[in-house]
Amino acid sequence: MALVAGVAYTPSLGHGFIYDDYWTVVGNRHLDQTLKQLLRAAASGRSVEWKMPDATRPAMGVSLWLDRQLFGLSAAGHHLHSVALYALVSVLVLLLAFALFRSFAAALAAGLAFAVMPLHSEVVSAVNYREDLLAALGIFAAAALCFWPARGVDKWRPYAVAALWFYALASKESALVAPLLVAALSLLRPLPRWTRQGSLGLAVAVVALLWLNWRFGLSVLGEQIPRADYSSWGERCLRTLRFELWSLAESLLPLRARPEYDPLGAPSWSWILAALPLLALPIALLRVERARPLAALSCLALLAPLLTSPLFAPTNELADRYCFVGSLAAALAVGWGIHWLARSHALVALTLLAGMCVAGVLQCWSATSVWQSEVSLWTFAAQTAPRSPRSWSSLSRVHRMADQPELARRAIERALVLKPDFVPAQVACALNELWEGDRAAARRVLSTVVPKSDLHREALSVASRCAYLPTDAAAGECARRAVPKGMVLGDPGALRAISERLLAQGSESAAGQ
Repeated sequence: MALVAGVAYTPSLGHGFIYDDYWTVVGNRHLDQTLKQLLRAAASGRSVEWKMPDATRPAMGVSLWLDRQLFGLSAAGHHLHSVALYALVSVLVLLLAFALFRSFAAALAAGLAFAVMPLHSEVVSAVNYREDLLAALGIFAAAALCFWPARGVDKWRPYAVAALWFYALASKESALVAPLLVAALSLLRPLPRWTRQGSLGLAVAVVALLWLNWRFGLSVLGEQIPRADYSSWGERCLRTLRFELWSLAESLLPLRARPEYDPLGAPSWSWILAALPLLALPIALLRVERARPLAALSCLALLAPLLTSPLFAPTNELADRYCFVGSLAAALAVGWGIHWLARSHALVALTLLAGMCVAGVLQCWSATSVWQSEVSLWTFAAQTAPRSPRSWSSLSRVHRMADQPELARRAIERALVLKPDFVPAQVACALNELWEGDRAAARRVLSTVVPKSDLHREALSVASRCAYLPTDAAAGECARRAVPKGMVLGDPGALRAISERLLAQGSESAAGQ
């Protein structure tokens, strides 16, 4: 299982750093401290005061610290760590599926299905999103322990489950949903008798109280996670219904990978009519004994991404990583289906598994190739999410790196048309003006910027420092250097060809409207 998972994402080993890796990995000077200093800072909240990336996720910080000690700033070493974690998570899916179905065929099919899902390319290919791998590791291991067959009462098991959940919470806040996921899985197989004893409930309650107390204290010191602004709680709830429908589809059919999504408009009240039948589906399925597995998997797919939904207002309303844990539902569905098919048609089941592995590995290679360089990432993002201002502002930065000023200007204009107050686009526009020698225009742009996060403030500080240098030449040179260290550009020729075509298509569309 580990080998198949590793082969599926082997191409990422040849990639450089990408996306937010420059902020959380390459430019994270706090990783040069000792492990003892990092752990003390995480426990006390000093890491939040330092504005350390992922300060609220200490397990992620420790993981990156280990990479820094072992590999320095070698991207290959960091990617190798992520692929190894993904292989381990896939093995845990196999073990969890065996604990639920008590069938080797079902476990093998579920593990293989999970290992070759192209939806996982974001989590594996971008080191910054390793936190989802770490959280899934803790959640799946804890769930496997809960359902694993036991001959007697293992006194250590409740505390091991609680410790694994604590590790998942220290990796990412969305792991708080783990008890609900175990409850959903109990529809597939009832929890063993030992789980109903007081020791497990007490251990889990202690972990929840300790973590919530610590996390609330950090939020008082300063919240790192940027939040979206919604006009009302009614809009937030409607967006959540729409998100749940999207996540249900993506979790059960994890065959498509996208690094960026178009922003969604305000939902109408008709989303309630669309959502109610699907949300009521698990309840209806529970009444039919043979359909209980479908009810369990539907509940799992709906609950797993709940803490990343608009109910909690993350800046990105949609992202592939939100469905990483939820895609376990699709893996278990494949395991359940192969289990029944193998009873009467073992050769057919084996053939289907082999075909799924080959097709899945090829799809994973294709999805991973998008994360190879800045050119491949942002040209693909602009093609698949043409209404996203982030796609165009990032593409403008890539054009600036490739010394293509006209395309850089046109791309940033597109971003600002889509969202005039988008801070990364405003900063990129100012840097473009400096690059072309117009400090006055850059200062005018910067004077209108209202930063909304620490990352915005840092980018604004860099651009402002360049804009107020004494000469145009010095400002232009500063703007040229204002790209993250270690950024891999890619093929400038392909960048120009794709971008010119996309910008031309966009101009024709705007003229038609």
